[in-house]
Amino acid sequence: MDEFNTLEKVKKLFEEQNCIGKENNYFVLMKDYRKYSGLVSGMEYPFWALLVNQTEDGIGFFYLVQPKISLKVDLKNLVVNKDSFTFLKNEYIASIEVKKFALLNKKLKSVVIKTKDRKKYYLYAKIDDDSLPYQNENFARFIDKYSK
Repeated sequence: MDEFNTLEKVKKLFEEQNCIGKENNYFVLMKDYRKYSGLVSGMEYPFWALLVNQTEDGIGFFYLVQPKISLKVDLKNLVVNKDSFTFLKNEYIASIEVKKFALLNKKLKSVVIKTKDRKKYYLYAKIDDDSLPYQNENFARFIDKYSK
């Protein structure tokens, strides 16, 4: 987590990929492991979380992976896979939905990103997460834009 625990470090990571726009919105989304199963899914979605920068042109992200084998995923143990950078242009995104993660859980939001090639990213995030100083404000802006 040391690679993405401050806004300055996150900005630098995205600057190195030329993924800086006029508008930048940085936050972390965790993989909703309940929606993925099997070996094929693990190969197609080889991450535990995404470090995101949403710009006016689209969404750039890095995979966050856990270097040690563990049954429990903890944000503080994740590292950035710098070779995994991906940018989804707005015209490539079919839809983005933000809604309740679970009926009785108001602390988490579910995020589903669908691309025009029928790929789906099932993700979630805490609404209030004090472990990342940039998360709360930026994820709140994302929620406001895409909530249903």
